[in-house]
Amino acid sequence: MTLLLSLLLIHLLADFPFQSQRMAKSKQRKLRVLLEHLAIHSIGTAAVLGLFYQMDDVTGPTAWMIGGGIIVTHALLDGSPLKRLLPPALAFWIDQLLHIAILTGIVFFFTPVAWPVSFTLPEQILWVSVWGLIATELIGRGIAPLLAPFAPRLIESHFERKVTRKEQLDGLKRSVTHEVEDSARSYTTEINGVGRYIGLVERTIIVCLVAVNATGAIGFIIALKALARFKQFDDRRFAEYYIIGSLLSILGALLCGMAIRLAL
Repeated sequence: MTLLLSLLLIHLLADFPFQSQRMAKSKQRKLRVLLEHLAIHSIGTAAVLGLFYQMDDVTGPTAWMIGGGIIVTHALLDGSPLKRLLPPALAFWIDQLLHIAILTGIVFFFTPVAWPVSFTLPEQILWVSVWGLIATELIGRGIAPLLAPFAPRLIESHFERKVTRKEQLDGLKRSVTHEVEDSARSYTTEINGVGRYIGLVERTIIVCLVAVNATGAIGFIIALKALARFKQFDDRRFAEYYIIGSLLSILGALLCGMAIRLAL
């Protein structure tokens, strides 16, 4: 179990915190970017397998087969046309589920993996780290493409208005009315760094509250987040978009928090 959790942690770290948006978007078009991404995975996977080899938990040939299987299958998935053929949200979730399923299958095939009767401290740390990254990074990245088709965009309207002002010409003062074109812009819901970090912190807090069985405080987090967008709720389309996004985020955090409680 410790080896499996360690490799899952490396996968999540390499695919999210250590993979920039630029790498994620261009690794299918640029071989150099794909190789950079695979190098990060390879270094992390080699470090974990090397540590377990030193502790005599895996043999040398087994470590090579596990590491080689993980990196080769990861390269095949990331280089496949899957993301170009499917809608972004479906492509993201299928891609991640395949990565995790294949990694788990390879480890199960080459090493015995049993559910522990009681989690040791290292297993608890790894379990919490894995589910914490799933809640904060994987779910957060996966919700964004799901909601993208429903997001209200920047609204800009043009209108004409009359402006009256006093002018002086040849010593005579008079009022002159002009018609001018003006524009009004509403908010935009384009994803930015601040919104992403708000969601990340929100899910982190909810996971922690569920893990320590303090679910009653979750309502305060939801209310605080809604307060910042109170004026925008006048727009029904934005309100619906905000509610479904928040519900998906909270549901993911609750499930991950419940999973963490299994090991504590």
